[in-house]
Amino acid sequence: MFKPGRLVYLSLTRQGCNILANICLQQLSGANVIVYYLTYVFLIAGLQGNINLIASGIQYALFIVFTSVMFFFIDRTGRRTLLILGGIGMGISHFVIGGVLGGFSEPVPGGVGGNANVTFKVSGAASHTVIAFSYLLIIIYALTLAPVAWIYAAEVWSLGTRATGMSLAAVSNWLFNFALGLFTPPAFQNIQYKIFIIFGVLCFASAIQTFLTYPETCGKTIEEVEELFAKGAPAAWKTRKGGSRLEAEVRAVLERKRAGEAVRAEVHQAEHENEKSGSLDNAKDGKETV
Repeated sequence: MFKPGRLVYLSLTRQGCNILANICLQQLSGANVIVYYLTYVFLIAGLQGNINLIASGIQYALFIVFTSVMFFFIDRTGRRTLLILGGIGMGISHFVIGGVLGGFSEPVPGGVGGNANVTFKVSGAASHTVIAFSYLLIIIYALTLAPVAWIYAAEVWSLGTRATGMSLAAVSNWLFNFALGLFTPPAFQNIQYKIFIIFGVLCFASAIQTFLTYPETCGKTIEEVEELFAKGAPAAWKTRKGGSRLEAEVRAVLERKRAGEAVRAEVHQAEHENEKSGSLDNAKDGKETV
C-alpha cells in the first residue's frame, strides 16, 4: 500500500538526498537535451533535411553500443569513478560546444531552416567541432551517467525500502525530464549558446558532489552499504570498491575446505601406505613359516 509519509521520510534520509541529487543531476547534465534536440544542434551546425535526421539518428546507435559495452566493465571500475569522470568529460564537451557557438556563430533572425527556435548558426570547422563533441558527449554519457546513476540508485537502498526508493528516483527522473523538454526550445531561442555553459557547470557540480558525498558501493553487501550512510561512516572519498566482508568470509571457508581436503588426502595416503606395509610384512612372515 502506498504511504506518502514513507516516501517523504525516505527522500529526507541521506540515501534519499543522494539519490534525488544523483538522478536530477543525470538529467541536468544536458545529455537528454542532446538526445531530444540534437536536430536543433545540427541545424545550428548547418545540417538540414534528411542529412540532419540521419546524423541525429546515429546518436541512438552510439548510445546502444557504448551502453552495452559498459555491461562488461561496470564492476571493474566502481561507481564513483565513472560518475566523476562522466561529469568531468561531459562538462568539458558542453564547454567546447558552448565556446565554439559563442565565438563563431552568426545570427539568423528568421530562424535556421524556418525553425524559429534556432536563431544562430556556425559553419566550416566550427560546425564540425560542434557535431564531433555532440557525439562525444553522448558516448561519455552512455559509458557513465546513463547506466551508473540507476545502478547506484538501486544499490543504496535496503531490501525494505528499495521499491519505494526506486519509485522516488523514477518520479524525480521523469519530472526533470519533462521540465527540460519544456525548457530547451525557448532556451535555444533566448540564451542560445549559454545553455551549454549552464549544463557544463552543472556537470562539474555533479562530479564535485559525487566526490564529496557518494561512497563507493561496488562490491559491497546491502548491510555494508547501509553502514556507509550511517552516522560516523568514513568520508565518501575514502571508500573503495570491493573489500566486502562476505567475500573474505567465503575465501576463508574455501581455504579451510581446501586445507581440510589436503589433510584428509594425507591421512588417506598414510593409511594406504600402512595397509600396504602390513600386507608386505604378512607376506614375508608367511614365507618364513614355510
